[in-house]
Amino acid sequence: MRYVIGLVILFAWLGNANALTPLPDSSPGFFAGEWAGTGEHGTYCYLNLSADGWGWVLIDSGSGDWLGARMQWRNRQQTLQIEKIIPLPVSTQLRVMPLEKFMLSSGFNQSLRLTWNEPSGVCPLQKIGTTAQNLIRARSTIDGLRPNEMR
Repeated sequence: MRYVIGLVILFAWLGNANALTPLPDSSPGFFAGEWAGTGEHGTYCYLNLSADGWGWVLIDSGSGDWLGARMQWRNRQQTLQIEKIIPLPVSTQLRVMPLEKFMLSSGFNQSLRLTWNEPSGVCPLQKIGTTAQNLIRARSTIDGLRPNEMR
């Protein structure tokens, strides 16, 4: 009887553990949107991912010139997988140079890490919408604290 009760408890526990953990999201909407971040030496990185599986990558390594590429991507169980990289053509007017190779890796709390072939070629990226919401929350908290400064 103890053996049967032990099995029932084990299966009940396993069933509850699965219910608490959501399955990985494979929809394009998981990564779709604008992403931005900064790296070493004034590097600024921008990523725009459309839900149709196409996107843009722009990197300013601090000189004011852009390295850029168009890309095809997909969400493979919350892992961003690059299918195709199309370097942008040279544009002296827009100060754009082609970006031949780069990697995107998924991080915690829906963050990305962009790396490319330069000694300091790393940018952690956050969704711009999430960053904007956090900025609004932080400003609201500061505004709430300001009346207390006068006391």
